[in-house]
Amino acid sequence: MDGKQVTWLGDLRSSAARRFEAMSWPTQEEEDWRRTDLGKLDLASYAAGEGSASPTRSVPVPLGVAGFARFDEGGCVEVGIADAWSSKGVRLLSMEDIQDPDATRVALLLFDALEKAEDRISVWHFAELQHGAFLYVPPGLEIDEPFLFDFEERGSGRFEAPQVAIVLDQGARAKATVRVSESYPSRLLCNARTDLSLGDASALGLFESQALGLDSLHFHRINARLGKDASLDRVEVELGASLARTRVDCSLEGRGAEAQLGGLYYCGPGQHADIGTIQRHVSAGATSRAFYKGAASGGGRSVFQGLIEVGEGASGTDAYLSNRNLLLGDEARADSIPTLKIGNNDVKCSHGSATGRLGEEELFYLRSRGFSEAEAREMLVLGFFEEVLARAPEAFREDSLSGIRRRLPEAV
Repeated sequence: MDGKQVTWLGDLRSSAARRFEAMSWPTQEEEDWRRTDLGKLDLASYAAGEGSASPTRSVPVPLGVAGFARFDEGGCVEVGIADAWSSKGVRLLSMEDIQDPDATRVALLLFDALEKAEDRISVWHFAELQHGAFLYVPPGLEIDEPFLFDFEERGSGRFEAPQVAIVLDQGARAKATVRVSESYPSRLLCNARTDLSLGDASALGLFESQALGLDSLHFHRINARLGKDASLDRVEVELGASLARTRVDCSLEGRGAEAQLGGLYYCGPGQHADIGTIQRHVSAGATSRAFYKGAASGGGRSVFQGLIEVGEGASGTDAYLSNRNLLLGDEARADSIPTLKIGNNDVKCSHGSATGRLGEEELFYLRSRGFSEAEAREMLVLGFFEEVLARAPEAFREDSLSGIRRRLPEAV
């Protein structure tokens, strides 16, 4: 392992550890945490790893895949990249194997992210960063096949901090799928991050899913910076964990940048999902759309907090935010808080929010056509979510719908 790599990663952990020790856990007195109570959780009881390097194994890449990184339950990292792309300078590396010039790219991205981290949960990720992967695509390359990142977390009572970092150079185009799961149901705290840097005129399609066990906790922070005419198309799916909290901060920093943010979440009995988005318009002439849908069955609660923030110099901004929620039981609850923060008069910004139940007329119609009550409810719920998944790859879409289908019998 290169000494320079050890230095930057060790420095990142050390800097974060000092900040972590000086901070307190978030409380409901803070506005962003007002609807999510950490007071009953013994967060300090989760044991972090030693921060040592995981063994890396190079493996062949299946047909139809540009590259993949898999982190299995034994702590081994499998990494593979198609020869056609590695020969053109594409880099896909385990976090522990990064060397210059990639180390410089990753260090700039992650040290900047650490500096902007606002709470102890976010800083904790960097203090205990154990495994992850970095993808770099050189200027002008257009890659149609997807890159796959698969984190199969493990261990009862463990703290895991998976990291994905993606840098697209000017004019590069790529797609990536990130999956976080557990090898078996356990008591796990997963504190994940995805950090993106999209150069001018680059484009990324990113599809992320989380399906942890219902005894686990999931925190996920996503930071994206978009240059001039860059575009991001991202869809997230949150189905697992007793507590799931995600924050997407998308910063449109170049004229003509465009972001499409979509997501779905499902909360069954005892689950709490707190989903947040920021469409941060820094530069003039950028466009953003956020479209999120959620469902909660009896005993489940969801919170969606969306913000469109327009800076003083961001004239010509075009932004929209939409959140729709479906209540599937008497004890279900969904809070929706869309917000606008506008610093420029020359903008087009709006938001919409709605919460409701399955339509009795639609249920009656389907039952009159021979479908059972359960079949009719399933069809309507899956139809409710399919709009969000329309842009996702077929395999991702089908896997997400199957996950929802498995959870529906608990809805009352």
